[in-house]
Amino acid sequence: MGSASQTERRALAVGGAVRAALRGGRRAARRGLTLIELMVVMGIIAIMIGIGALGIASIRAADVSATADTLAGAMRYVYTLAVHQNRTYRIVIDMDERRFYTEVAKTDDPCARYIPNANSEEDEKSRDAEKAAAAAEAAGEGDETSDGSAFAVDDSELLAEEFRPETNVTAVITEHHEEPQVGGKAVIYFYPSGRAERAMVWVGEQDEVDGEAQFVPQVTLELEALGRVSRSGEVLDWKDFLKEQK
Repeated sequence: MGSASQTERRALAVGGAVRAALRGGRRAARRGLTLIELMVVMGIIAIMIGIGALGIASIRAADVSATADTLAGAMRYVYTLAVHQNRTYRIVIDMDERRFYTEVAKTDDPCARYIPNANSEEDEKSRDAEKAAAAAEAAGEGDETSDGSAFAVDDSELLAEEFRPETNVTAVITEHHEEPQVGGKAVIYFYPSGRAERAMVWVGEQDEVDGEAQFVPQVTLELEALGRVSRSGEVLDWKDFLKEQK
């Protein structure tokens, strides 16, 4: 009996050891499975982040393209409008407000813009009205005014628009300037004779440069004298534009 009892105790001990080993193996298997799952989840997250970054970049590129297309279309339309209406038009690009609008000459006389009659009572009233409008604008009242009484804002919705989010015109140069204008309001003229003021316009997107948010040029628009607008996906050098002038 003692021998049988000792044999049973050994069998129980061996069985317990086997069960403990099996339990340890299952725990190790569970730990390995958890690690695999974690690696799979991390891989999926990395893929999603990459897809999201590509999506955001595509959206921003599309916004820059849309802003450039809108400006190019406006230039072509205003060029044609000036010829058909036999009036001088100009596109005002407001880089501070991130928008553009169009103005039309109040008179058909081309000299009226450059030789105002200082003794004219009407001109005196016009200057007073401009001062009042400028004061109202500074106070945040009234509509946008031009830089002179010879032009009035065209209220057509087709000729005024805000730029797409996080995009802006970064610089403008015309044939009458020696270097690009990088802020404020830039003006491009279109004449009834079928001639446009040659210009180059850079359109960009907002990005962080040296810790500051800035608009970085991405696309270049070039307006030729006969109204043709060409677009380049590169940032063209404005010095080449001046060389062409000569």
